Amino acid sequence: MSGYDHIPQSHVTKSVDVAYEWLMQGKILAYPTESVWGLGSHPFDEQAINRLLALKKRPTNKGMIVLTSDESYIEVFFKNLSKARQDQIIKSWYANDRRQASTWLFDIPKGVDVPRSVRGEHESLGIRVIHHPKIAALCDLFAANDTDNPFGFLLSTSCNIGGQAPARDFCMAWDYFGDGVYYLLGDTLGYDKPSQIINANTGEVVR
Repeated sequence: MSGYDHIPQSHVTKSVDVAYEWLMQGKILAYPTESVWGLGSHPFDEQAINRLLALKKRPTNKGMIVLTSDESYIEVFFKNLSKARQDQIIKSWYANDRRQASTWLFDIPKGVDVPRSVRGEHESLGIRVIHHPKIAALCDLFAANDTDNPFGFLLSTSCNIGGQAPARDFCMAWDYFGDGVYYLLGDTLGYDKPSQIINANTGEVVR
């Protein structure tokens, strides 16, 4: 953190509880994930989502993903999938021998209203169960306390300006966004491969 002594402490925390309160207040949060840093907001706060997109200079049609901490929170997304596919998806979230995170594209169930600013031009939603201790705890707080978000979702996109490399640590994230966002301090899990995106219906690797 040498050279970053000017950073306002009002924008930085190590506390998951503080980060949760910031998100509930409509703030944008930068945070560590498996391999790089992510940038997110409350997944159903369209004003916050639109500010995030503007900061990243990200087109609204691209869509973003969401993180959660336990497959039990998202059972409704599994109901039309075969047992074999469900097992495959869950296994991918718990096996980290490849050092690569897996995000699956699910059909959005009837009755679940995902903002257009989150899903972009798509009729599916990218979901990943994350085991980063701080981010999983943050998702648990949503699931336990936020009646608008029983899925424990945290909006997630790479922490960068469009076209630039994703931030790999706090200092790089700060260089991108400064005091325009808030920060949950911590280390990534050290995964060395970019996340994979897979179609939950077909098993096709999209990225």
